Amino acid sequence: MDRLRFWVVFFLFLGFWVVAFSDQDGFLSLTCGGTTNYTDSSNISWILDNEFISTGNTTTISYIEGTSSSSVPVRFFPNSQGHNCYRLPVNNMSSLVLVRAQFVYKDYDGLGKPPSFSVSLGTAIVSTIDLRKADPWIEEFVWPVDKDIVSFCLHNIPDSGAPAISSIEVRPLPQGAYTSGMEDFPHKSLRKSYRINCGYTNGSLRYPLDPYDRIWDADQSFAPFHVSTGFKIQLASFNASSLKEDLPADILQTARVLARRDVLTYNLSLDTLADYYIILYFAGILPVFPSFDILINGDVARSNYTVRNSEVGALYFTQRGITSLNITLKSISFYPQVNAVEVYEILDIPEEASSTTVSALQVIQQSTGLDLGWQDDPCSPIKWDQIGCEGNIVTSLELSDIYLRSISPAIGDLLDLKTLDLHNTSLTGEIQNLASLTRLEKLNLSFNQLTSFGTELDNLVSLQTLDLQNNTLQGMVPDSLGELEDLHLLNVENNKLQGALPQSLNRESLEIRASGNLCLSFSTMTCKRFLSQLLY
Repeated sequence: MDRLRFWVVFFLFLGFWVVAFSDQDGFLSLTCGGTTNYTDSSNISWILDNEFISTGNTTTISYIEGTSSSSVPVRFFPNSQGHNCYRLPVNNMSSLVLVRAQFVYKDYDGLGKPPSFSVSLGTAIVSTIDLRKADPWIEEFVWPVDKDIVSFCLHNIPDSGAPAISSIEVRPLPQGAYTSGMEDFPHKSLRKSYRINCGYTNGSLRYPLDPYDRIWDADQSFAPFHVSTGFKIQLASFNASSLKEDLPADILQTARVLARRDVLTYNLSLDTLADYYIILYFAGILPVFPSFDILINGDVARSNYTVRNSEVGALYFTQRGITSLNITLKSISFYPQVNAVEVYEILDIPEEASSTTVSALQVIQQSTGLDLGWQDDPCSPIKWDQIGCEGNIVTSLELSDIYLRSISPAIGDLLDLKTLDLHNTSLTGEIQNLASLTRLEKLNLSFNQLTSFGTELDNLVSLQTLDLQNNTLQGMVPDSLGELEDLHLLNVENNKLQGALPQSLNRESLEIRASGNLCLSFSTMTCKRFLSQLLY
């Protein structure tokens, strides 16, 4: 019995250790459309994507690239589907994550029409994928984490084919990385343009050599070989304590070093006009102290920079509104060198709608009994159906032709509404739950079965248009409506109203539509004569 208890405890501990180790590792690798979990040659575990998305169809593509054949799974999304979102858990990760995705077409559908579509992270549209230009297409982003879940969505572009994706990878990054020099760019994320391992010529380098699984490309496609040399020198240790990006030694031990001329230049093309974030890394792997000026697009960005032996440093630059990038190191003494270069497009992260607004809309959706597709943020990256926004503020709600029966109290929490359209929603009884909407300018409650004005319309001090036609409103039009000074159209046609219209509504700036009632007029005598004719 004691031996049995020992083995039970041992395996429980072992299981806990494995889970704890995996959580600490923090890698999430999804094979999109795949059918089996597997471990790749880098010992990274890949899992199926089924638990992270509820839409899309799946297939497997086999194709030949050069002299080798490949087989990859694909999840694709027919044009009839709108937002197709992965919900990626990041709660056990750092405050900054790397998100990398691969998109593949390879004529899986036999139509020979590679699609184009947009991709979003959280509230931001982060890229447009065009598989006519490159297939496969890889995108990588540095994303700040402030929630337990981040949405990664593929959005259809009309008449541009069905979005298709093959893999998603999420990796935790070092705390505080990729923020130096970004003080003028709050609420931003980064989209990778280049990550270059300078002086390295033997393909790409990534995990496990880089524990954060950043992919570092060799620089033979970028470096001016006629004036520079690649070096690899192993040192026992570096003083890299100030480097928040935590580069591995395998990156720092290689460098591109000027050979015969006085400038070392990288010319890098950029695929869009945008703001860019540039990081240059330097490690003293040579027994000299080279000094040089650094020029970005012809302008001196740092003068007389010195690389010291066995020390690691980095320089951070931002460039606004550029379409190409020239990085030049100009010699002052000894030989300029650079060990690594990273270049990122700076992306805006739109602010989210308030939690009060999101909660109210969720309650309203529940009250309809329908799935309106309202998930995540109502305004960004693409606004919800039936919703209108100004920035991150919901300013219109249109639920016409939906069976509601009553106005949800949650609508009263949407304090910034300017337009509310609830026509033909089977509303009955008294107009209510609107008193807090003091910014409301247009209110459409037509084609319902409302019987009473109620008292809350008096509070709608910004109201310009009030459409109540084709209800069963009874009695007289309330005098208090005249206090709505901005009101310029009141439509009460085809109700059961009668009597004199309030003189407070009798002004040139206000159009009143009142046909189809028993009698509505600013003249009391007119209505008396009309009613007497009905009696006799």
